Amino acid sequence: MSQNIVITMAGRGSRFYDAGYTVPKYEIMAHGRSLFDWSMLSLKHFLAPDSRVIFVCLGENRSADYVRARSAVLGIRDVRVLELAQLTDGQATSAYLSRDLWQPESPLLIYNIDTYVNPRALKPADIRPGSDGWVPCFRVPGEHWSFVKLGEDGWASDLAEKQRISDFASIGLYWFACAGEYVNAYDEFFADPANLVRGERYVAPLYKHLVRNGKHISIADLALQDVHVLGTPAELEAFKKINNKRD
Repeated sequence: MSQNIVITMAGRGSRFYDAGYTVPKYEIMAHGRSLFDWSMLSLKHFLAPDSRVIFVCLGENRSADYVRARSAVLGIRDVRVLELAQLTDGQATSAYLSRDLWQPESPLLIYNIDTYVNPRALKPADIRPGSDGWVPCFRVPGEHWSFVKLGEDGWASDLAEKQRISDFASIGLYWFACAGEYVNAYDEFFADPANLVRGERYVAPLYKHLVRNGKHISIADLALQDVHVLGTPAELEAFKKINNKRD
């Protein structure tokens, strides 16, 4: 079955400009590839010829030409670009705003443009049979992640944003077996303003809503060395210092 892949890249990248970078974050080079290319390489095993890839961009960044050019080089055929007029209140909303471009009965994968994961660690075959949602995780210190708590049966029992309810932190990739389920969950969950976290709408808490409605959410437990978060200048510099990066 074909699937929808939504890449959210609708931020300003202010921290990188403040640090002296002069190109948009996704164009910054590291080990011979742009951060855009590193991010898309992560999805190597999910990008099929019939995948619909939707890039949600901020209009002021003028990303469309770059996105289409790099997608062509990477062999991505069905490319859609949505340019937003302003910043949103979070990744969940940025993805939601592209819903009219989705194939609603197909799976939905949401990813960002500032994380590289070794592609051998991310494969559709790793999704537990019967999953309505899937959240690849890794075990990393800190409180600033989305966390998944597992029940005794191995399915997710709870998810929380910026609350360390377990050692399993999301890598920032969110998969839903049915794109239409995401739309329904967003509409229902965020109808209550109390479900925003510090005024933002995050994707991970939507799984909490699905769990409450009897859905099954699974995780993958990725090795720490396979995940490279590139969201800040410091994280990027650490990645650049890794020798012989050829994954």
